[in-house]
Amino acid sequence: MSDEFVETDLDTPTAHDLDEAYGSRFLGVTDVGDKKIRARIAKARKEKIKDRDTGKEKTRIVVFFEGVDKPLVLNTTNKNSLVDALGKPPAGWIAATIGIYVDPNVTFGNVRKGGVRLRVLLPPVKKSAVAKPTPPAPTPAAATEGWPEEPGDPGFDPDHQFEPVT
Repeated sequence: MSDEFVETDLDTPTAHDLDEAYGSRFLGVTDVGDKKIRARIAKARKEKIKDRDTGKEKTRIVVFFEGVDKPLVLNTTNKNSLVDALGKPPAGWIAATIGIYVDPNVTFGNVRKGGVRLRVLLPPVKKSAVAKPTPPAPTPAAATEGWPEEPGDPGFDPDHQFEPVT
C-alpha cells in the first residue's frame, strides 16, 4: 500500500508542534523544559485570567521578561519568592535578574507535574544620583579686602616665573 505511515513523514506533527498548537500564551513547564533561563524583569502587569477549575476570571500579576517570548502568570509561590527578595511593590522588581527553571517536584491536584519556579539572582541596580559638580562659592568681599590695590601693581601674571627661595 502506498498510503502507509512512514516515521519520517514531514506532515506528521512533532512534540514541539503539538505544544505550539495547544500551548498557552503564558510561560509554562513545556516552554522552560530542562533549561535554566537567566532573564531580567521588564515589567509586571495586572491581567484578568480564567481560572482552570472554575472558569471564572481572576486578577493575577503577570511578569514579562527581557528576551523571553512569553510572560509568566505569578502563582502564590513565585509571588512570595519575589516579595521576599525584592519587596511587595512590583515596581521594585523591574530590572531584577531572575533565574527561571522547572522544579519537577511541584504537584497539582496530587499529581507530580513539575512547575515553573523563580529565583532572584540579582536585585535591580539602583541608579545612583550622579553628583553634579557644585560651582565654587563666590569669594566673600571680606576675603578680598585684605589685599588692597597698590599704585603701580601690574596685577597677576600667570606666565611670570618665580625664582626659588633659598
